[in-house]
Formats: sequence, C-alpha cells, structure tokens
Amino acid sequence: MNSSNNNSAGAVFLDKLKEQSFTIIILVGIMYYQNNLFTNQMAEYKKMIEQKEQVILKLTDDERLRLVEREKYLIGQRDEFIKELKERAK
Repeated sequence: MNSSNNNSAGAVFLDKLKEQSFTIIILVGIMYYQNNLFTNQMAEYKKMIEQKEQVILKLTDDERLRLVEREKYLIGQRDEFIKELKERAK
C-alpha cells in the first residue's frame, strides 16, 4: 500500500509539474530576457564610462599643454623684462 501511495504521490507531482510547465517556461524566458537586458546595459555603461574617461584625460592633457605653453611665454616675458632692466641700468 505504501508503494501505491508513492506512485500516486509521484504521479500527482508529475501531473502538477505538467500543469505548471508552461508557467515555468514563461518565467525562465522572462529571467533570460532580463539577464540579457541587464548584461547589455552594463556593457553600454562600461563603454560610456570608458569614453568619458578618455574625454577627461584628453581635456587634462590639453590643459596641461596649455599651461606649459603659458609658462614658457611668461618666462620669455620675464627674461625680456630683465634684459630691458639690465640695459637701462648701464
């Protein structure tokens, strides 16, 4: 009698599984879609972050070069001013 209960319990489980299989397949499909969507969004965010980092690095390099050129110009102006002062002192 115990074996018939096990068989009937197994049969009931399989029947319920068959009834719910469509729902399970739909849920798995939704989870797969959400995972793909999340993965794609993360890849896009990483790409955007890399692009923004490149822009920031370029702006920083451009500003550094501008400041170096400005420093050279100011040093040249200083040297000319010192030269003029020396010539006037003579």
